[in-house]
Amino acid sequence: MKASMFLVGASAILASASPIRAPLEKRLVKRALTTEWVYEYVTVTVTEGDAPVTEKAVPTAVVFLEEPSQPAPEPTTEVKKPVSRRPKQQPTTTKVAPAPKPTYVEPEPEPTTEKPSVVVVTTKQEPTTSKEEAKPVATEESGSSSGSYDLSLEGDYTSIMLNYHNIHRANHSAPDLIWDDTLAGYAENTANGCVFEHDMTQGNGGYGQNLASWGATGDIDDMQKKSAAGGITNQWYNSEMGNWAFYGQENPPDGMDIQLYGHFTQVVWKDSTKVGCATVKCPAGSVLQYPSWYTVCNYNPQGNFGGRYGDNVLQPKGEKRVTV
Repeated sequence: MKASMFLVGASAILASASPIRAPLEKRLVKRALTTEWVYEYVTVTVTEGDAPVTEKAVPTAVVFLEEPSQPAPEPTTEVKKPVSRRPKQQPTTTKVAPAPKPTYVEPEPEPTTEKPSVVVVTTKQEPTTSKEEAKPVATEESGSSSGSYDLSLEGDYTSIMLNYHNIHRANHSAPDLIWDDTLAGYAENTANGCVFEHDMTQGNGGYGQNLASWGATGDIDDMQKKSAAGGITNQWYNSEMGNWAFYGQENPPDGMDIQLYGHFTQVVWKDSTKVGCATVKCPAGSVLQYPSWYTVCNYNPQGNFGGRYGDNVLQPKGEKRVTV
């Protein structure tokens, strides 16, 4: 009896002690009870003659295992972004218009007041192998008198160049030329280069130009005036005059080489009013193979203007032929 009361009292103590643990540990302990059943199997071996001994199975005690509590997982919130769906666009077809075909527009004819083309004719006289004396050797052939033009080679360079131009112009009813220092300066610049080619870029151009050269193996120092006069008369005028038979025509025949007449027509071109020349001595191997005198004459307005030959290259009057 006393033992029963002791057990009851102990149970009461245990029951009263259980609620006190939570405040001491300041936490709530959740207990999970798991029941495990343990079975024991007894094998009995029975031999003949012996009475079987039967052992009662002893039940095993129930074992309670306490499983630690796990906190409940925190809820997660998954935010799904809205998926925007673009409407499918129907393919478009773009038509490219073909490029317009080029059209050709017939250019209008250029006016007759267009800037004329420059003179591009040149002449060279074959060098001689002997020195010629510089004498007033201009000669006149049959015909009327040469008038008041002094054809001696004793005067100054400017006068000689004017007289030998104007005597030929008079034979074609063209007025006398006057001297132009600017044109003469351009001519000197060109001649000093000792390059036998046209140069009409100075002063914005716009003038005509004739070139001539004469050389020899001997001493030519005193041959400047004669070579210059011979360039005008013998090379430019006399050697080409016979090639011109187109008086009164606006232009020479198509395809005719201007080298056959261009110097002559520039010398007698009626509308040209000014001339400036220079004659420079050049070394052998530059203008000619031998030492030479290089003559350049510039004319303003320039001659050999297309469409105007008929008005500017007039019939000769039959004056005496002059040679140097």
